[in-house]
Amino acid sequence: MEFDRIVQVRVGRPESPGRASLATGYLVAPRLALTAAHVLGGRPLRGEGPVTVCRPEAGEQRFKATVVWERNDRTIDAALIEVDHNGGWQPPDCLLDVRTRPPQRWGHLIGPRPHPVIVCGFARMQKEVTGRREEQLTGHVHPGTGRSASRYEILSTNPTLPWTPTGGSTTKWSGISGAALLCGDLLIGVVAQDRQATDGTRLTATRAPDLLADDEFRSIVSRYSGWQPLLEPVEPDHLLAPAACARDLRSPAMLLRADTEAVAFYGRTHELHCLLDWCQNGPDTFEVRALVGAGGQGKTRLARHLAGVLRGAGWVAAQLRADLADTPEGPSPDWSTLDTAEPLLLIVDYAETLPRQIRRLIEHLRRTRHRTRLLLIARGEGEWKSEAFGAGPDTREILATAPTDELSPLNACSGDYGTRTSAFTRAARDLGQLLGQVPGLPQADWSALALSLRPPEDLNDARYESALALQMAALVALLQHGPDPVEGAPDRPVEDFVLGHEARYWEGTAASPMFRLGDLRPSTLRRAVAVAALFGAATTQEALTVLRDVPGLPPNREWDVAEWLQSLYPPSPGRYWGHLQPDRLAERHVTTHLTRSVDQDRTVLTGLWAHASGDQQLRAITVLSRAAVSPVESHRLTSVAEAFTVLQTILKDAPPAPRVLLDATVALPYPTRSDAIASLDLLLHYHLVIAYRDLATASPGTYGFDFVVLLNDLSARFHQLRMRSHAVTLLEKAVVTGRRLVHADPDSTRPALALALSNLADALAHMDQHKKALAPAEESVGEERRLLRADPNGDESYLALALYRLSKCLKLAGHKEKGVQVAQEAVAVYRRVARVNPDYEPSLARALTSLDIQLDDLGRQEESFAAWRESLAIRDRAGTLQSFEPSAGLGRKWARDSTTIRDRAGTLQSFEPSAGLGHVSSRDQ
Repeated sequence: MEFDRIVQVRVGRPESPGRASLATGYLVAPRLALTAAHVLGGRPLRGEGPVTVCRPEAGEQRFKATVVWERNDRTIDAALIEVDHNGGWQPPDCLLDVRTRPPQRWGHLIGPRPHPVIVCGFARMQKEVTGRREEQLTGHVHPGTGRSASRYEILSTNPTLPWTPTGGSTTKWSGISGAALLCGDLLIGVVAQDRQATDGTRLTATRAPDLLADDEFRSIVSRYSGWQPLLEPVEPDHLLAPAACARDLRSPAMLLRADTEAVAFYGRTHELHCLLDWCQNGPDTFEVRALVGAGGQGKTRLARHLAGVLRGAGWVAAQLRADLADTPEGPSPDWSTLDTAEPLLLIVDYAETLPRQIRRLIEHLRRTRHRTRLLLIARGEGEWKSEAFGAGPDTREILATAPTDELSPLNACSGDYGTRTSAFTRAARDLGQLLGQVPGLPQADWSALALSLRPPEDLNDARYESALALQMAALVALLQHGPDPVEGAPDRPVEDFVLGHEARYWEGTAASPMFRLGDLRPSTLRRAVAVAALFGAATTQEALTVLRDVPGLPPNREWDVAEWLQSLYPPSPGRYWGHLQPDRLAERHVTTHLTRSVDQDRTVLTGLWAHASGDQQLRAITVLSRAAVSPVESHRLTSVAEAFTVLQTILKDAPPAPRVLLDATVALPYPTRSDAIASLDLLLHYHLVIAYRDLATASPGTYGFDFVVLLNDLSARFHQLRMRSHAVTLLEKAVVTGRRLVHADPDSTRPALALALSNLADALAHMDQHKKALAPAEESVGEERRLLRADPNGDESYLALALYRLSKCLKLAGHKEKGVQVAQEAVAVYRRVARVNPDYEPSLARALTSLDIQLDDLGRQEESFAAWRESLAIRDRAGTLQSFEPSAGLGRKWARDSTTIRDRAGTLQSFEPSAGLGHVSSRDQ
């Protein structure tokens, strides 16, 4: 609560000259006060009348005021009063700048639990000879009390002053009507009446949701404050990002942030319709969905717009803070603050950095009885979505099977120049309206300039496909046609022009009297900004430590530079530094300034790496990997290649802790055989194996199992890249290690050994070494049989897969009769598991197709036809002609603590995916 916003509202009584009714008001804008309507006495005062406002903290002067909105009915008792701007009124300091953030946030209680509140106003019991003084009340609102009457009731046991009734309707709390009801920063209501409780205090209040449901109220607040009032949930406020857009426009790049919403939302009609349909009409009470796409495509902006639409439809719609910690052992937030009977949409941006918290969140939300939607935003699908991370089987299933929508480029129609021209013109117009609010820019009529701009001649080029790229082009066009353009060749990438203008903001702030860093070279300042963007800092110590090796930064200047960086971009709660945004701009700046060579053997980044904390190293790998994943344009090829080379060097010379490598692999999207991320993914997994090799050597009983699992993981990646000789070498190492450890720790090691043997057989078979593949294939089947003897209720799917692979090896090695026998057993086992879990039916269909082919080779036509017919029936039910390679492990639980190796053992990777290259029977052709 801001005490200097509390005002006294006096309403003259025409029937009693010289006397007035007194109430409390609260400034929700510099000249707009919220109060109770009943104090107006039911007289038609809107637009005129004897109303005055006094701000006691600033003096006793009363200012004329005008009622601009009032409503007094069974639901609402409230009024808005405008203070006359001609009377010398001075708003409080906290309302002098309403440009960068809303003057008032509005909230509502969404759950059933009592919540602490504060009220402060001019209660009659505080009447003195010199005037009425403030009374602060602390109490609780019980959301269920008065719910059907659409009101809040404030309950308090605070001691009150003695007071003698004077007759009539006056009570000791008279005069507090119109006081704001606040929970932290959120205004949730306005006090209406004293219910004159027999014990303690009980006041009623009009609720903020009812106020904001009134179109005229909302319009007036928006007009006077410059901000659209938005309703935010109170209980989980500490977990959520503010709903209002960010308008801290201290630099040109701030206009490009998704949460600034500088350019009006357009397009994405189909995507928005699909998401709204999923939210409002999806069949299940709780559902999860992922929205992925390259940086700059507009994922966050689409999600924010979706939240706004649903908020207007009565939903609780909010976005989780992106800076929550995601440690295995760390405490989880109190997710119960999200419990609500209202429909709920929760958005999680940068979901790939919060895999553990997402699973804890799902574990809580999946028990809800009310419509709840969880929307996860990431660069791409990856292990963050599929791995276990200690989650229970239900949560794992919900997340792993959640549908994923890949957001295509907004301006993908390369042949439609007119569409892009309209988008460019619209972006320039909207940006021009806000450029005048950026303090460091020269004065210019930016709006007029926007109307005269011509789009770039190459606007139809593929580099303008993304929403961000087109908006950057519009911003650069405005700035470069303004009074003070930066130098640069016209064919330079737009990011470099934006960064050139942004550098003026950095240098101007550094040279200001507050920091006195004008003696530092511009290149040093730019490197420091890149350090903050790449490594970040949660604490002062992290910031100071990572700055020590910035080239060009003199000794003992770290404090000054750390504080200067903190001032450039607002940090989120719990962080010491903010950083340059949007991400694409930061990635360009980092790869330009931190991957260049300092000397023959060292780059800027290698010097900084050694002093970074584990969390900072993880962030650095994530930022560089995002740069590599982004669509690579010709001007970025060099910087991305340099970044990859630097990563190779630092991982070799100064490898981070295994936890950092594990979490870094999780954040990566799944690689394909051709994309840039495949090399980085392979690099990280290679160094992960190296790290665990050393740990397993020193402590085989503790880390040997993990080493076998990671060898299998890395071999699978080599196999998928068709580097099969490397895959075989790694699997042979995994088998040797597994055989050595299985005697000491059979429960946890045998499953890993069995799958490594099966994968080794499959890899050898792919290299046409069928006879050599027989031994590991047979041993794999033996290990699976031992596992089932030890646990008769264990997962038979792995035995089925091992039998299927063995049958193929036997056939190709010339043992056709035995191959058929094994294939028949594989079919029998897959039948059993498919009866329990229908997800295995495609695997059964493939095993039947394999049996069909092998029987046909032996001339056993009738049996072959029966197998084919059963396979076809399954494929008909699934609506597909092809049958895919079998899968296993959809239900296996592993005897190893999840914190040991990030629960990777829960989903050991098999070479053959559940959906891969299809196989068609000869009868289907």
